[in-house]
Amino acid sequence: MFVRILNFIYKNHEYFVFALLIILSIIILMTNDAAPIRKIQGKVADFFYFLHYPRLWINELSDIVEENRQLKRENLRLKLLNWEMLEAYEENKRLRKLLGFMKNTTYDIVPAKVLNRGVTPVLSSILINVGEKQGIRANMAVISVSGVVGKVVSSGENTSIVQVLDDVNFRLSVRFQTSRVLGIMKWRSGEFAEVRNIPSSLNIYPGEKVVTSGFSDIFPKGLLVGEVVEVIPSEDKISQVAIIRPFANLKKIEEVFVIRKF
Repeated sequence: MFVRILNFIYKNHEYFVFALLIILSIIILMTNDAAPIRKIQGKVADFFYFLHYPRLWINELSDIVEENRQLKRENLRLKLLNWEMLEAYEENKRLRKLLGFMKNTTYDIVPAKVLNRGVTPVLSSILINVGEKQGIRANMAVISVSGVVGKVVSSGENTSIVQVLDDVNFRLSVRFQTSRVLGIMKWRSGEFAEVRNIPSSLNIYPGEKVVTSGFSDIFPKGLLVGEVVEVIPSEDKISQVAIIRPFANLKKIEEVFVIRKF
């Protein structure tokens, strides 16, 4: 092995001598204090900086890329935290309303969360997270802080299906709060319900509140349902139709109450 190394050095001795001379020249240049030598040292330093510049630039670019990644992660984390805080704030407002409602009502009510909307293909409905274990049965009224939502049509141990106002087969006995006119409300289209066959001699006005009539074993008297937005003549010109906007926003509802007893 040692002989091979000596043979390699002997064969390439010119390169080794040349490299040694360069190293000695650099040492002499770097240790000499003469002014001309100092200038040469500066040029050599500039040359080596130029050689190192691409590596330094790549390192700096890598640092910038990594810093950018960290900033993006932090930005996303702060956005998620902000969304969580906003959601918690909105939930807090809703829960305070629910708590106030529970304290002021005289009904035996069970609070529930809406788990899903449109749980059956033949029924406009919502699924709630209370059932037979909580004393929930079919034909119990379901309301929100805003107004009537619908009625329970079936219940399991821990969940129940609620038929809501905008189902085409839903009917509700109502009374116009000011005029005291009675009628049967059903869903019309879009966001509106209607009461038909109101005699034209009776005066009903836009803005009038509509409440449950009390002529039902399901809904107690006086629950808020909605308000009149328009009164139009019916097709026979003998009666009139009251167009009603329900107070409960069925598309956005998240919490409801089931009335067990009244």
